[in-house]
Amino acid sequence: MDNLIKIIQYVVNRSAELKDKYTSEEKTPIEFVCIFCQNEKEHRNFTDSITSIGKIVEDTKSGFTYLLDHPIDTSSGPLRLVKIRKPDAHFTQRGDADFNTDYENFKKRYQKNSMFELVKRETFEMLRLSNPNFDVMTCFSSIPKSKDLGVKL
Repeated sequence: MDNLIKIIQYVVNRSAELKDKYTSEEKTPIEFVCIFCQNEKEHRNFTDSITSIGKIVEDTKSGFTYLLDHPIDTSSGPLRLVKIRKPDAHFTQRGDADFNTDYENFKKRYQKNSMFELVKRETFEMLRLSNPNFDVMTCFSSIPKSKDLGVKL
């Protein structure tokens, strides 16, 4: 459990550093973290750990999202939504964190910046910020993950 929490906090810290380096968004609240498991053993261990502190609220091909019973304190505020992603050769980073912003204004400001990628999903879109010098990504979604899932935080 301690290792999972340390990795969650690491992903939040590094994602916030990436956000701060390339945007003017300050004190942006965190909504969601996705941990990219590096192998099957890590995926089993993290899944076993998180099931004791949260319940599944989303089931996707890439893994489960959990609503934690109690928030984890992070450098960007309390966190209650965590996804444990199955190992995937396309996602070699450690994870990503989603921050809540005024998405429409954020998109106008950053969508033409080559550091950002527009990602469209069925129920929302997001701008994903990445840099090869960072082992994490930072995402800014058009709607908060909790709203998309219909869960109260």
